[in-house]
Amino acid sequence: MSNFPDLDNDYQEEGSDFAPFSYLNKLMKNIMRIIGVVAVSSALVAMSFISYDYLKTREAFPARTFIGNVDVSELNQDEAAAKLKSFPIREVFASLITLESDTTYYAFTPTALGIRIVYDETVRKAFELTHRDGYLAELKDRITEGASIAPLVLAVDKGQLRTILEGLAPEISSTPRDASMLYYEETGGYHIESEIPGRELNISKSIASFEACLYAGKRRIPLVIDFARPKVTEKALRANPPISRLSAYTTYYGTHDSPNRIHNIKLVASWINGTLLMPGEEFSVAEIIGDVSPEKGFKEAFVIVSGELVPLLGGGSCQIATTLYNTVQLADLKVLQRRNHSFYFNIYPLGRDAGVYPGQLDFRFKNDSGYPVLIKSVATNKRLSFRIYGTPSGKTVKFSGVSIVGRNAAGAFVPMSLRQVINLDVPFKTAVTRTVYDQEGKVLKEEVIGSYYKLYGEKSNVPIRRPEPR
Repeated sequence: MSNFPDLDNDYQEEGSDFAPFSYLNKLMKNIMRIIGVVAVSSALVAMSFISYDYLKTREAFPARTFIGNVDVSELNQDEAAAKLKSFPIREVFASLITLESDTTYYAFTPTALGIRIVYDETVRKAFELTHRDGYLAELKDRITEGASIAPLVLAVDKGQLRTILEGLAPEISSTPRDASMLYYEETGGYHIESEIPGRELNISKSIASFEACLYAGKRRIPLVIDFARPKVTEKALRANPPISRLSAYTTYYGTHDSPNRIHNIKLVASWINGTLLMPGEEFSVAEIIGDVSPEKGFKEAFVIVSGELVPLLGGGSCQIATTLYNTVQLADLKVLQRRNHSFYFNIYPLGRDAGVYPGQLDFRFKNDSGYPVLIKSVATNKRLSFRIYGTPSGKTVKFSGVSIVGRNAAGAFVPMSLRQVINLDVPFKTAVTRTVYDQEGKVLKEEVIGSYYKLYGEKSNVPIRRPEPR
């Protein structure tokens, strides 16, 4: 029997002036009845689904649940763990992990970096994540958010990771490079090259960074780089470019100097040429020379050892120290360490020579001018010259004549001339006064440079242990 109205009969009712309204009333009732049936049916279906889903998901993961890249929908925890283990880590987590320095990227497989999945903890936490707020809240989240993606719990073999980082360290690390300056003495022009900070991979901090990023699920991990600031900066040089000559000094080689001695002088002078010293910075000739070895290019030439001339590697470096010492004194920079030779040789200014040999003697000074200074050198086959450039101070420096006292037969030091010292072949002392004047000629300071020599060196009276290579 049909539930729908008979339209023809309804319209033909006798004596009814409101036949259409009666029909609509009946139609609405039928529609409401149908809606009620559908609603009840839908509710029954929904309740059935919810009941089934509730029972199903209390011991298993809900539909559309992923751990990492693996679908674990409707699996219990043991089944989910087994499924995770069936995939290599590159498919579950990432095929590559990128380590990032400030300039370079390094890609490794997770296995190469010692990364592993902690399966039991991963599954347990994923299950807690999908069952944390009660069934109805979880269902709401699934409906509104769609798929649920649980992160992996990862661990790393720190020893394996450290080995990888130690291998990268030499490639990443670099020493700081000071700003440099090319000064063209002929024209007075100059060019400044910017400094480059030093870089060193901090392995311990990089491991900590790696772990933090890894546990957050990141696949791009920054390495920790420590930077070292260069001593000489472009900014400081541009503020006060050392382009004004403060001093210059030249010494000449002896007529008997060997090619080896001249070679050593040229070698060390080339290392000093272009040296920039910032305010307060110290300079050591012995440090510049460093290890005296054939590998560094040194050859054997005479050196004073225990009162004798002995051919040793690096012989001739004292002419470097003497020439630079006088240049520094004329520039009025602070001398920290200087000692004269035990023998005086007339290629040097009397009373103003300086010896050097690493581990025994050194000439050291400090840039106390308050501004950057630049050291230039020129070494030819006949002479050695140093020039110091900086910011003009208006000062001038002058040396007095030399006063000499020699040891007489009674052992006392008495005033003597240089000729007397030479003729008597005796030890002697010298004194030279260095005076510094300001730009108006006022004396700013005076100092006495004292020296002691065992003898005035001539080829005939200087003991030679063995001949010098030629």
